[in-house]
This record gives sequence, C-alpha cells and structure tokens, in this order.
Amino acid sequence: MVDSLRSTRVNVREAVLTPERILNAVSEQLELSGIAGLRLRDVADRLNVSVPSLYRFFEDREAMIAAAYVRDFALQTFVDIDEMQQVFASAETVEDYEQGLRRIVLDIFSEQRRQSRWRKLAAIAATRHDAELMEQIASVQAEFTERVAAIFVAARDRGWVTSTINPMAFAFAVQGLALGPLFADVAPIAGVTSEDFTDVFLLFHRAMTA
Repeated sequence: MVDSLRSTRVNVREAVLTPERILNAVSEQLELSGIAGLRLRDVADRLNVSVPSLYRFFEDREAMIAAAYVRDFALQTFVDIDEMQQVFASAETVEDYEQGLRRIVLDIFSEQRRQSRWRKLAAIAATRHDAELMEQIASVQAEFTERVAAIFVAARDRGWVTSTINPMAFAFAVQGLALGPLFADVAPIAGVTSEDFTDVFLLFHRAMTA
C-alpha cells in the first residue's frame, strides 16, 4: 500500500513537469553556480523530481543549458522590441513616441530588467565555445535588429525621420547604447540616475533621426 502511494505521488509530481519549468530551474541555478558548477541534481531538487525525469524533455545537461540560455535571451529581446512596436503603433505624434520611449528606458532600470540583462549577457558569453548556441542566439538577435530597423523605416514614412542613414546601422547603434545599463550595474557611480540615462538616450535618438 505504501509503495503504491509513493508511486502515485511520483507520477503526480512528474506529470506536471514541463520543459518550461525545467528551463526556469536551470536559469536560476546558472545564476548561482554558472555553467561549470551547474549540477542536474540541484536542478532536480529545485523541481522536487528525480534527475532521470529531466531527460524526458532534454537529451543531456548541455542541451538544457543551451535551451535555457536561448529561451532567456529570446524572452527579454522580444519583450524589448514588442514594447517599442506597441509604443510606435499607439503614438500619433513624434512627441507621443518619445514619451513612450522614455517610459521604456526608465523601466530598463527595474530589478526585473537588471536580472534579465545579466541573463542575456551570460547567454552571449556562453556562445564563445558553442557554435550551435551562437547560431541560435544570432538568429534571435538578427530578428530583433530587423524589427528595430523596420520601426525606423516606418517612422521615416510618417515623416518623423528625415535622416537618410542606413536603418540597419541605426538598429545596431541603438543596441550599442542599450549596453549602458550593464556598465552602470558593474560600476555604479553616485549621481547618475535613470532619468539622466533616459535623457541621453532620447538625445541620441533625436540626433540619429533628425
């Protein structure tokens, strides 16, 4: 009877195990231990399941790590561009658009976004010795770049932009500027606020699109 109940409990637990839950646990563990220190036993403990259960969805440890990095990178990347597109779509004037951008940039300094930034950076760093992971990350980044460039072209079509610069070059420049908060995380300087950074971003945006 006891064995039967124990078996039932295991089946119930593992029935709710999903790839998404595994990737969440892997991401959390990567933040604590990095790639070298990640043990599947720790991941399984977070989920209250056995290690073999993890292999129902992923071939091996490396596949779980790669999938977690790609998922984290894609999630934050597309959150960013989706917000930009929503702001652009709802704006009736260039002033509306700039106000929307201000809200987005200010939100970049939230704790949740800070965590996401570091996960994205870790994903990029992990591609150094993993060609397949680099290809997947590059695919996500390429789509982001194209969508930023498309916003630039649409703004030009509305008459909000008069610059003839290459839209793709603009998209890459915007991404370069977006690295600023990472450096602020590493070496914060008293007196530099999120409002200051937002002002710089908008000045840059105006200069690039004028």
